Amino acid sequence: MTIHLKIKRFDPSRSADSRFEKFDIDIPPNENWTVLDLLDHVQEHMDSSLTYYRHSICNRGICKRCHAKINGITGRICESIIPDDGDISLEPIEGKPVIRDLLTQ
Repeated sequence: MTIHLKIKRFDPSRSADSRFEKFDIDIPPNENWTVLDLLDHVQEHMDSSLTYYRHSICNRGICKRCHAKINGITGRICESIIPDDGDISLEPIEGKPVIRDLLTQ
């Protein structure tokens, strides 16, 4: 299955403007990857500069720090399963200053 991931990127050291970046990722069929799994894959294999909240101890939606807009709806990336259609758009949540990419204060 090919996932089409679109991430709103922002790096204040490079530009005051944000931009969307697209990634196509092949994942094994019938695997319940979360959005966090997908971001980990991008960071490890495609773009190590990708920034998002990652807490190795939680990973179960308990700490509530990994919020992002997932296809326009605020949710936790560690709990959100990849949709069946394979199209995912990620943006930082609104109302908080963006530090970089999906990481907010």
